Amino acid sequence: MACVALLICTSLHAQEYNFTPTKQKKVRMEFGIGLDAVYTNIESISNDNIALTPRIGFGGHFDMGVCIGRNFAIETEVAYQRGSLIAKVNSGDHDHKVKTTTIDIPVLLSLRVANQHLRFVAGPVFSVMNKAQYASDDTTYEFGPTCPTWNVAAGVAVCFGGHFQLEARYIYPLKTTLNQLDGIEFNTKAARITGGFSVLF
Repeated sequence: MACVALLICTSLHAQEYNFTPTKQKKVRMEFGIGLDAVYTNIESISNDNIALTPRIGFGGHFDMGVCIGRNFAIETEVAYQRGSLIAKVNSGDHDHKVKTTTIDIPVLLSLRVANQHLRFVAGPVFSVMNKAQYASDDTTYEFGPTCPTWNVAAGVAVCFGGHFQLEARYIYPLKTTLNQLDGIEFNTKAARITGGFSVLF
């Protein structure tokens, strides 16, 4: 009887105090949605007579990541951004407001440290759509793309509260783009700096 009582007590004690650590899945999915601000540092590299002044644009993104263990992930997203810049021919008499629309799809490798609160990302960014137009005398003209299809990016993010993330990213173009203003053709190069807030789930 004493042995039976000891076994029952041991079983109850083991149920009350479970010391087996909970294992996190080695491969799991992560999703997110958020808002962005973007600054495009665009400049004419073939014609000094063209003056370009960027403005801050805004947009949103949907994220998806494949997490591998606790320290690595492959992240991708669809980012939609609207922006504008002021373009002028130095010899001209007025400015043109160029409105831009961009859809980016980055594919980034993510390194996660400090219990996944600090994240570093790097990888290619594919600009699948980039459209820029300006109006003059009630007529809309094509300015040309403000960023190429192929870009690379690097960034850092801070996660807090379990489901929130702040991220800054630098996007560098791998090619120049051909643009036109008032019939003048020129090449531009545009690096972008983005800042975003995401909700992860």
